Amino acid sequence: MYNKEQIWYNINELNTLLGLSKTIIKKRFKEYSHLLLQNKTVKSIKSKKGKQMNLYHSSILNDVFGTRNKPLCIFNTEIRRKYIGTSKWDYIGTVLPERASVRDIQYKMRYFNEQMRLRFGKKTGIKLFYSIEPNTNDKYFHCHFLLNSKTKLNELSFINEQLNIIGGDKTKDRTPVLLKEYDFTNHGFSGSFYSFKHKSVFDEILN
Repeated sequence: MYNKEQIWYNINELNTLLGLSKTIIKKRFKEYSHLLLQNKTVKSIKSKKGKQMNLYHSSILNDVFGTRNKPLCIFNTEIRRKYIGTSKWDYIGTVLPERASVRDIQYKMRYFNEQMRLRFGKKTGIKLFYSIEPNTNDKYFHCHFLLNSKTKLNELSFINEQLNIIGGDKTKDRTPVLLKEYDFTNHGFSGSFYSFKHKSVFDEILN
């Protein structure tokens, strides 16, 4: 389970958090060695067994591990949750259409993804993840979503416009769409893990 309050991680803890092998984790740190600043983002301590071990600061985890290929076992829910939870995301949001079934939301989010690709093109490398959950006060559903791209998506007004199409009109009692930039500095991976909770009834990665 991810703990936003944890600041330093050893290799074993990163293996559990990320679902990556220790060999790959060490290789990634070697590739991003310019981020490893002694006593700032990496420090050496003695383990309980008296051996020297490195601890890595949480602030660099998104840069080192946030962009990576989907794991081969992506259909395993726990592996997928770790991959989604520790990937790099530009935006985080919620869509709460009125009286929407699971199938309704699937259609809406696939439509949204298609409109994004038509507008920005395939070269932007858009990746969209969404997770459908039951509403707490009725028999219908809503979804949380995460959005990322290789290049900056500058037309935020277009993204909001498309989300409003699938979410419906805002009323005094209901805000159907929430969208904001993902703030890793203040929230770490907590937002992405929150977007893929265990009560999800359906989830999908579109890229």
